[in-house]
Amino acid sequence: MSSIYEKIDNRIETFLSTLKRFPLASFSALLITMIFLVLIDTNHYNSPNVIMAYKIAFVATLGVVLFPALQLLGRSSIFSLLGLIILSIYYYCLPHNLDNANETLFIRHLLLGIALFFMIIWVPFIGRKSDNDTFWEYAQSIIFGIIIAILFSVIIYQALAIALYAIEKLFHFEVESIRYAQLALIVFGVFGVNFFLSQIPKHPLFLHVKPYSKIKRIFSKNILAPIAIIYFIILFAYTAKILINMTYPSGTLSWVIVAFSFVAIVSFLFLSPYLKKSSLSQRFIWLAIFLQTIMLGFALWIRVEEYGITYNRYLLAMFGLWLGVMSLYFIFFGKAQQKWLFFFASLLIVASQFGSYSATNMSKKSQTKRLVQLISTAVPRSEELDMKRKYEISDGLAYMEEHYELDTFKKVIPHILKKYKIANTKQDFASYATQALGFKFIDKWQWLEYQSNHGEQRKEKHYFYANNLKNSIKIQGYTHLINYRYNYNTSTNQEDYVNDDLNLSISFKNNQLQVKQAKNNLHILDLNDYVDKLIKQNASSNTDQEALTHEGNHIKILFKTLSIYDDDNITDFEGQILLKN
Repeated sequence: MSSIYEKIDNRIETFLSTLKRFPLASFSALLITMIFLVLIDTNHYNSPNVIMAYKIAFVATLGVVLFPALQLLGRSSIFSLLGLIILSIYYYCLPHNLDNANETLFIRHLLLGIALFFMIIWVPFIGRKSDNDTFWEYAQSIIFGIIIAILFSVIIYQALAIALYAIEKLFHFEVESIRYAQLALIVFGVFGVNFFLSQIPKHPLFLHVKPYSKIKRIFSKNILAPIAIIYFIILFAYTAKILINMTYPSGTLSWVIVAFSFVAIVSFLFLSPYLKKSSLSQRFIWLAIFLQTIMLGFALWIRVEEYGITYNRYLLAMFGLWLGVMSLYFIFFGKAQQKWLFFFASLLIVASQFGSYSATNMSKKSQTKRLVQLISTAVPRSEELDMKRKYEISDGLAYMEEHYELDTFKKVIPHILKKYKIANTKQDFASYATQALGFKFIDKWQWLEYQSNHGEQRKEKHYFYANNLKNSIKIQGYTHLINYRYNYNTSTNQEDYVNDDLNLSISFKNNQLQVKQAKNNLHILDLNDYVDKLIKQNASSNTDQEALTHEGNHIKILFKTLSIYDDDNITDFEGQILLKN
């Protein structure tokens, strides 16, 4: 019994020691946890206080890794103050409401988090003499520390969640599902983060280098090394095929090279205790990586020439630059130090996210220039325009709308943007813009279908969409509301929507919408008859919601969009389904 108390006492002492060592990082984790515990249980998402709280929590996630990195750089309070200043500037630079931000902002945030995590690995060794063995011993502590922290957090959460579920069932307590999410926040936010921080060695430069355990030896020699060799053989065989056939590499080559390079570098690091006596083996690994870096550059150059620079292509280019520089460094320098791998990774990530030559600015300039050229040379601006050009313009507009602010289009189609803002429509800008240019928006699925049909386009016969969609609808008398979407490109012609709680399934086949409950037909709607009636009543594509509403005994369907092609097949529709018990 005394040993149990002793272990508990040790855990408490470790926890308090971590709080004392990394107070701002622990406070950041606690702040994030408390904010999300409240936000997850609120419905006032547009409240100024909620918007501000979410933004604070978002910034604090970087504090969890920034403050330990700065404290490892030096113990002076100046570094803590510097961290607070950096986070304050970052908070100020973020948009007011993160809910309206594009996905690029969240990718950048994730990359900055990775850069700061790498900083924790390299910062104790910058400007100090050390060998690769000591550095790798420390790096392993950090890497395995975060893996074990996640693993332990998952185990603890599962155990507590099962206990909570047992209490709920055995004692007939009603526990809302949201409480499980809050439990996960507490476990990962408080225990998980502090456990990881406790695994950071206090004296990185004086670590005792331990021999590999049996598990690490098996992982390094029997798992990582064979995987790297398999990737190596596949890529070099494909490279030989390209050179023999004189063909361009496929678009997936870049990501295969990234996977190979990642596995090869991880293999190099884990095998470094065995390879340090064989500089030839180390150089061979990096030579293989360097040769594939050349192929990566070639594949990216082809894509950029044809489609311009995108955010992802820019990041791949920076990754290729990092690979190339590191490969040459380890090939030509016999006493190359592993810390520079992580240092330059952090440096390039940060450099790629800020300034005139950032991923966002460079991709925005490239895509704007490409789109202006595509639109200015599009002749005729009507449905007669060739399918490839319509798809390229549609895809370019959609990409820019998704990744950049709307005002970016001032440099592309300012007159259409002005009309769009005046119209104040809920239609996405890409669809509105193509319509203003004289043709219907072509999505990826339509382009793939066009290619599969050997260049024969299926022409749309009728297209209806509701022009007066409301933010709220009356549901009096109904018990359930379901959002439903059918598309012939993605549907399996089976049950497209299944709800086990309601014992409900919805499917679409042979132009019939079928709703079943407990395997009994609740409603069958023949959309052929419905569309024929709709065309006679209102031939315009811009239709009132009332005209796009069908009501039965136990069901009411409010269609948002409805499409039918010249072969009389309904290919796409979207709407809301209201059901009665």
